[in-house]
Amino acid sequence: MSNFYNLSRGISLLEILIVIAILAGLSAAGAGYFHNTVTTIESQATSKTLMSDIKNVRAKSMAGENNMKWGMRAVNSADDYYEIFSTPTNYIDVLTAVHSTTTLPRGVIFTNPGEGLSKEIIFSKISGTATAMTLGLSSLGDTATITVTAQGTVY
Repeated sequence: MSNFYNLSRGISLLEILIVIAILAGLSAAGAGYFHNTVTTIESQATSKTLMSDIKNVRAKSMAGENNMKWGMRAVNSADDYYEIFSTPTNYIDVLTAVHSTTTLPRGVIFTNPGEGLSKEIIFSKISGTATAMTLGLSSLGDTATITVTAQGTVY
């Protein structure tokens, strides 16, 4: 009986390898799930930030800040980004001033405007009206559409 007791006290190398293999499998599955969850959250946060920035641009234009119209320009390039600017007329006016540039997080891209293109939205002073437009964002199949109506409503 004492010989049996001495043999059963330890853990064999095979048992350790089986446990390590099971943990490695669970870790790999969990890492994939975690990555997808983080990407989805980042995509949703980016679209909410973009909507908030567009609403702030409209508010600046309605307040007549700097006695200018205010706008946002979305650029679909190697590193997608958007700019917030003020202008007396349009984006190409020599008096246009870019106040901030925000690069989209890695993995989040503009789907509208298309590749290599850009879109501007400029809000009128006081009234806050604009030319209606939509922007599209995508991240690993998760998509978001931001619409600006002619009245300046953002949703």
